[in-house]
Amino acid sequence: MPLYRTDAIVIRSMDFSESDKIVTFFTRDFGKLRGIAKGAKKSKKRFSNTLELFSYISLLFFQKENLELARINNCSIIKAHMEIYKDIEKMAYGSYFIELINELVGEREKNNEVFNLLVDSLSLVNGHKPGEEIARIFEIRLLSLVGYQPQLQGCLTCGHRLSNGEMFWFSSVKGGIVCNRCSHGQGNLSPISPGTLKILLLARDMDFRKIHRLIFSKQALMESKEAIANFIQYQMGKEPNSMKFLKKIHGLG
Repeated sequence: MPLYRTDAIVIRSMDFSESDKIVTFFTRDFGKLRGIAKGAKKSKKRFSNTLELFSYISLLFFQKENLELARINNCSIIKAHMEIYKDIEKMAYGSYFIELINELVGEREKNNEVFNLLVDSLSLVNGHKPGEEIARIFEIRLLSLVGYQPQLQGCLTCGHRLSNGEMFWFSSVKGGIVCNRCSHGQGNLSPISPGTLKILLLARDMDFRKIHRLIFSKQALMESKEAIANFIQYQMGKEPNSMKFLKKIHGLG
């Protein structure tokens, strides 16, 4: 069997037997990858603290053609993200990122930019107190990278461009904004102001190393949460479980 090495984030880990684990990784070179780690619950040398949720690791595995599960050989830690485990809110945001990756990225679809987004976002949550902004930033960047990018710069119906002082509406079904004139008779619309649209475009395009400089107003947080959350729910066909958990933490569930 060929032997491969790649960087990976652990996005699911479950006991399989008295000594084994079934682990799902999001990898830099192979996309989502499921594998079995033989003896993982007993072998401290090969798997010590590397198969926990959110762990950023170097993964060595065997892959036999036509077998669904890879055979995990060993792992070494790059970053454990231990601070996430100490804070329930950090855990909730990290879980939300992972759930969106699971739902919106196909099996074995390599996407280096999505991998970097997940690594950077988990690192940000691990090192700082998370706010609602980080969810919006992750959402809009992920959507743009996996082919679900909403149209935010002009009306989907007539092409009218974004301008100051004019209210737009976000359509979850159409995947973008419509102007006030074209909104009549359309359902499932969320109001969204030019200021909110502009900050979402910045969140999508800004260098991630500067993303901490981005400040959402209360209006922008409220409008973007309704619009983007509804759009994601429409694409998934359900509300993410981790979003329900976040609402409970924030007293909204």
